Formats: sequence, C-alpha cells, structure tokens
Amino acid sequence: MTVIMSSLKNFSVNNKSRKWPKFLIGAGLLVAILFILNVFVAPIRNSFLTMSGGIQKTFWSAGESSSGFFGVIFKSGNLAQENENLKNQNQILLSQVAALQSIEQGNLAQSSVSAACQNSGFTLLMAGVTGLDKDILSISKGSADGITEGMPVINQQNVLVGKILKVYKNYSEIMLASSKNSVINVKVLQSDATLPEIDGVVKGDGGLNAHLDLVPINSKINPNDILVTSSLEKSFPKDLLLGKIIQKKSNDQQPFQQAQISLFFDVKTADNLFVITNYKR
Repeated sequence: MTVIMSSLKNFSVNNKSRKWPKFLIGAGLLVAILFILNVFVAPIRNSFLTMSGGIQKTFWSAGESSSGFFGVIFKSGNLAQENENLKNQNQILLSQVAALQSIEQGNLAQSSVSAACQNSGFTLLMAGVTGLDKDILSISKGSADGITEGMPVINQQNVLVGKILKVYKNYSEIMLASSKNSVINVKVLQSDATLPEIDGVVKGDGGLNAHLDLVPINSKINPNDILVTSSLEKSFPKDLLLGKIIQKKSNDQQPFQQAQISLFFDVKTADNLFVITNYKR
C-alpha cells in the first residue's frame, strides 16, 4: 500500500513538471504570432488593398460608366421628347403660316379678278377649291351662299373654268370646260386685228383636255391663236379667256376645221375661284 501511494505521488510530480515546458512553448508561440502580426499586418493590409484596389476601381468605374450610360439614355429620352415637342410646335407654326398665305393669296386673287372685271359689272363670289373628280371640280360655297346651277365660274386671271353643275347647301360642283358634256361657243383672236373674227366651238374631250371644232374650212387659223368666249355663247359672258391653238388637224373630208388646243385654266394651281352670280343668260 505504501509503495502504491509513493508511486502515485511521484507520477503527479512528474506530470506537473512536464506541463511547464509545454506552457512555456505555447506562450512563446503566442508571443511570436502576435509579434509577427504586429510587424506584418500593415504590409499585408497594404498588399490586400493594393490588389483589391484595382478590382474596386474597376467596379467603381463600371458603376460610374453605367450611371453615365443610363444618364445618357434618360437624357436621350428627354431630348427625344423635346424634339417631338419642337416638331409639333413647328407643324403648328407651319399650319398658321399656310393659313396666312392662303388668306393672302385669296386677297390677292380677289384684288386681281376685281381689277380684271371691274368694267363688266360682274358680281363675284370667291370660293375655295376642295376637290377634283375627273372633270368635276368641287368648291366650298353652295346654295347657302346664293349659288345656283348654271352660274359661270372664272379664276383670278379672268379665265373661264366652267359652270356650276350641281348645288348643295355648303358646296357646289363645277363642270369644267374639258368635260365631255361641255360645248362652248368661241371666237379666234388673230394677231391681225383687221381680219374678221373666226367662230368655232370648243368641245371637251375629258381628262382635262379639249379641242377646237366647227371652224369654217376657208378660215385661216394658226398655232398660238387665242380663244375667248363669243357673243353667241349664252351660258357665259363674252370675251372670257379660254385657251390657245396648239396644232391644226388637217382633214380634207370634213367641212370644218379642227385644232388641238391648250386650256388656260390649270387645276393644279387652283386655290380660289370666282362664281359670277349676276350673269343674265
């Protein structure tokens, strides 16, 4: 028993003596680690920040770029909206300018036709052209404005356009001189005023074309001779301009002469026309 107790005591002492070296070694290692960390923590931190700085800069630059990119997109959207607003405003201004020009053209046309017809005693009603269907022209005045069927229609140059075919409350239809149903008595004005007047008839061919017919075979007509309405014409006042001869048509088998003509009235440039409301047929 004594021997056993002695052995246990020796083992406990030996065991304690072995723990001290381990404790000292552990403490030494801890001090060494702390020293190393204290000495190298700044370089390590610096290296880490150096390496990560490029990455951070890349992401930051990407963020800035994307911010700029989306900014440009939003700015482009605003510019597009501003351009659309400017475009709309420009269209409004152009519309206003066109309206003013139309009014000015109407005033000029009114002055021009008044000067041309001031000695004829005509009462004129100005109307705007609204459409064309073959050889039928529509205007913006009707029965509410005093228009009736058969009234002559001229332009501002005192050129015969045709006559009122149908009348509605607020618009009317004009049968042009080029209509296939149109027959107008005319006289040929020759360059030599001493020569007698030459009578004839202008017949519509359709498609805005017409020709001269029923000219006596012994009469001399030439290209560029002017055609005006004659005193024989009951539907229109006399001496209204109508057209000019382009080329004679030779046919010895016919008792009358014919000629290709060019009508003075041009529907492409027609904006305002004038209805003669007081012509007595």
